Amino acid sequence: MLIELLEGAAVPVLYIMGNDDLIELASGSDRAQSLHGRQVECGRFKFVGYQYSLPFMGGTFEKPEAAILIDLARLPAPFDVQTVFVSHSPAFGILDPGFGDSQIGSKSLRKFLEENPYRAHIHGHSHGGFGRKDNHFNVASAGQARAMIIDLEALEHQLLELEQGRLEA
Repeated sequence: MLIELLEGAAVPVLYIMGNDDLIELASGSDRAQSLHGRQVECGRFKFVGYQYSLPFMGGTFEKPEAAILIDLARLPAPFDVQTVFVSHSPAFGILDPGFGDSQIGSKSLRKFLEENPYRAHIHGHSHGGFGRKDNHFNVASAGQARAMIIDLEALEHQLLELEQGRLEA
């Protein structure tokens, strides 16, 4: 049902799985595509995705730091200033609060982003880190009625929240 909804969208849909997801979505359409481990060009931007996060709940889409480091080295290259990197996990220390004083981002991901050029990093996972810092955008809505629209050309964003039954800026 979900995949049919995504495939029926008026615009192309690129997605990655997350640690709360139990099975991989399987789309046979160009309208809805998994971005994990791939590069997809949309206009002048290149989107590259990575869906694994650090072990948290024992989920299907979790890996230890050493395995994440190996996976990141295998991503399509080259990255440049038109690359939009989409991951489930945040980079360590950037919009990644966990429980208490903990941080739940990946150190391997942070190192990877420090070593490669990119236009924007869009991620989720850390529900308490929703927002923006520099060119990192945490879009984890945490079951709240909120969303973010990101203008990749200008690197500006707009927050949307549900007010009286509809999303408003």
